[in-house]
Amino acid sequence: MASAIDSPVRTAFAPLRSRAFRRYAVGQLPSITCSWAQVVALSAVVVALDPVALAWVVALQFVPTLVLGPWCGALADRFDRRTLLMAAEAGLGLVAAGYAVAAATDRLTLPVIGVLAAAWGIVNAVDTPARRALTPQLVPPVAAPAAAALSGTLMLLGMTLGAALGGLLVPAFGAAIAFGVNALSFLLDVVVLATLRIGKSPRTPRAPRQVRDGLAHVWRTPALRVPVIVLAAVATTTFSYQVSVPTIVQEQLGGGPGAIGAALTAFTAGSLAGTILAAARGRPSRRTTVVATAVVAAGQLLVGVRPDLAFAGLAVAGLGWSVLLITVVAQLQQARPDMLGRVMSVFAVVLLGATVVSGPLAGWLAAVAGATAPFLLGAAAAALTAGSLAGRR
Repeated sequence: MASAIDSPVRTAFAPLRSRAFRRYAVGQLPSITCSWAQVVALSAVVVALDPVALAWVVALQFVPTLVLGPWCGALADRFDRRTLLMAAEAGLGLVAAGYAVAAATDRLTLPVIGVLAAAWGIVNAVDTPARRALTPQLVPPVAAPAAAALSGTLMLLGMTLGAALGGLLVPAFGAAIAFGVNALSFLLDVVVLATLRIGKSPRTPRAPRQVRDGLAHVWRTPALRVPVIVLAAVATTTFSYQVSVPTIVQEQLGGGPGAIGAALTAFTAGSLAGTILAAARGRPSRRTTVVATAVVAAGQLLVGVRPDLAFAGLAVAGLGWSVLLITVVAQLQQARPDMLGRVMSVFAVVLLGATVVSGPLAGWLAAVAGATAPFLLGAAAAALTAGSLAGRR
């Protein structure tokens, strides 16, 4: 195996040597793409009904993961992960079909959207840890970090393609078609998952305190605890680009929607480069975490000090962010197999919780100290985190 992945290119694409991972990717890319087309369609519908309600709809989709995440992680350890993921994908497909039917019959009101958004959030809370825990089963252990990186690449490609697809489908055919296409994509993913030929997942019998044991395992294991702390510290202070980027583009650069889109594209392009770099590096290390965190700090600092170079700074920050995120995922996926579902649920809860905090924090900072303040805070926090981690033995 070492000779098969002895170069960066071979390391990056080693997971594709696995038939199971290739099949998994075939199902995932259309599903992610169509899910982001649904995001565009749902946003358009909600904004047309009541722009203020959009924040509540987003919250209904995210809050279940914050509340139920650890328990859903325990489910991923109790049941076969492929079967659980198939059930979750089928559930998300049913919710998408519900959106499609309601939109086609002119019954997609805010109360209906609220119910469907909450249902989506609950099912997604099961989907996330099951998916993250299943990925290492699809490849040999030495290729697991590259598999995490390629999964991140699929996510970014799907987001980009899905935003474009939604932008084409909704104006041309209406939101109902976008929702219906997404429902069909989940059906395809379930069929693909059913064809995977992999061993059964490690299964932990039902017992008391399993959620508490999972949290305690993460805290007692430095190889797991440190990446989680780094992620929480950096994400809480930097992952606010949906708020901070439009603010600095408007206030410092005098740009409109086109400039905001271009700035976010610069961040996404840097992130895509980062996923490829992370895949090529192979097995993660503390040094990778330190360097990635420092790169995030450098990008944030460039934007905060030189707003005229914001696009370059955002690309640098995006590169560092994706490498950091993939490195954290790869490190956590080395947890004990019988704990992996619960460990990955901690990752999901920490990332989502930090995201929920970072947006309002950036908005408040921008209001009281100017548009560059969120970027300067993020630079300081990321630099301190990198320095502290570099100094640990």
